[in-house]
Amino acid sequence: MNPYDKVRELVEAIKSSEEVKTYLNLKEEIYKDDATRNMIKDFREKQIEIQNMMIQGKETDQEKMEKLQSLYVALTSNVKVKDFFDKEVAFDVMLADIYKIMGEGLKDILD
Repeated sequence: MNPYDKVRELVEAIKSSEEVKTYLNLKEEIYKDDATRNMIKDFREKQIEIQNMMIQGKETDQEKMEKLQSLYVALTSNVKVKDFFDKEVAFDVMLADIYKIMGEGLKDILD
């Protein structure tokens, strides 16, 4: 058994999962609107900036946090965008679960 082939199978299984298909369909639909796509891009850039500050142990700027929150509220007032974000979180959870299963399965080797 070749582990690389199994990983490729896993990747294909993930890509063909209903969760990913739904996520990609929503993404395609909402990204057709340039304004929405740009707002999401701006939101993600601000989110990454704040996360990096937190990781580096820097104090987060309250104004930036408020702007991020208001941008999130504006974006999620659109039901499709909210659903898109929800599906994105579900995808992230699925990947985290897969990593956890792999870690637990390999624990005896890694310890």
